[in-house]
Amino acid sequence: MVLARAAAILLLCSLASTAVADPAHWCAAAGWTEEHPPVRVLRGPASPGSDRSAEPFVLLVMRSAAAWHGLRDRAAAERAVGALRRWADAAALEMVEDAGPQQSNTNSIYSLRRALIGLLGSWLVLRSAAAEHDRATIDGWLDRLAAIQDTPTGAARSRADGEAVSNRNNHALLRATVDALTAARTGAADRAQAAADMVAATLRDMRADGSLPLETRRGARALWYQRHAIASIVHIGEHVARFGHDVWAPRADGRSLHDAVRFLIEAVESPARVAGYASAEAGSRPGSRPDVQDLGFLGPRGHGRHYMAWIETYRARFPSHPNGAALAGLLRPRLEAVRPLIDEISGGNTTCFAATPRRERADLAPVGAATRSTPGSGDRASTD
Repeated sequence: MVLARAAAILLLCSLASTAVADPAHWCAAAGWTEEHPPVRVLRGPASPGSDRSAEPFVLLVMRSAAAWHGLRDRAAAERAVGALRRWADAAALEMVEDAGPQQSNTNSIYSLRRALIGLLGSWLVLRSAAAEHDRATIDGWLDRLAAIQDTPTGAARSRADGEAVSNRNNHALLRATVDALTAARTGAADRAQAAADMVAATLRDMRADGSLPLETRRGARALWYQRHAIASIVHIGEHVARFGHDVWAPRADGRSLHDAVRFLIEAVESPARVAGYASAEAGSRPGSRPDVQDLGFLGPRGHGRHYMAWIETYRARFPSHPNGAALAGLLRPRLEAVRPLIDEISGGNTTCFAATPRRERADLAPVGAATRSTPGSGDRASTD
């Protein structure tokens, strides 16, 4: 399979408005202190949540990809490629179980999408360090995973109609991110179009104040999910830009994704901005209150991620935008103290990618050189 121009996130050439440390500080790989046996089955809970069993492995792969990109750390790249090959040979993550009395696949597919986004983004970088036979095996495995997640979600009896909100909200943006990453690897313009269409649908529904209706109705986690959706769109935008799609283009009324970012900033500082919307699902979590927002995404998470990693991409792309400085000011304790910022949804180690120049490759395929590469995914649900 030919390799398309790798992640547009690698187009970012410097951290905006900050002093950049040596890439060795931001891009160093974590040591592989233990083997991570392949996770064959993902079982999302029936209640809100995800299966995190693959997260330690995905984190190591993401960090190794950054080390290869920023430092040309071949040892890190070879360890990661070898581990990906073992997971591919074991058909890891290829079984996804329904959960609960309604036999819902929502949280299991969410878990797969999140892990797959981290692996696909890392593979865009690591693929150049892999032998041809490893490339073929890992490509095929990732294509199979992409096909598995390319499905409507919801209860078993009703998911075929695509009516569950998970087919339109941040979950659907993860599905679109898989499309964008597949397009970046294969040159498949139809996958980029599918991703751009999902972003366009989300931004069409955005209120004039920048709030996203399907996310901000989520009670105490209204801002949590506003941030979740923005992170996906920023990431998607970096990959689909080379196909001619501009996720930052304003709507007819002049509103754009920048307004969604601004709403997030202002509502973090003044939660009353979101309280009226959030009350629509005030009971989304037991004991939650829409006037007391869960702002845990502003600090490092216990599993090595930072859910605001997307701000590195945003600030590098728009170094003069006033949202950039405001975003940096939200992080706890402060941006410099929590770098490098790493998260699957945002594109891996975004601090490293934004701090180091793009590395051109000789084996890049032109846009449109490949057709849809995921076997069996030609019939897509209309929910995308």
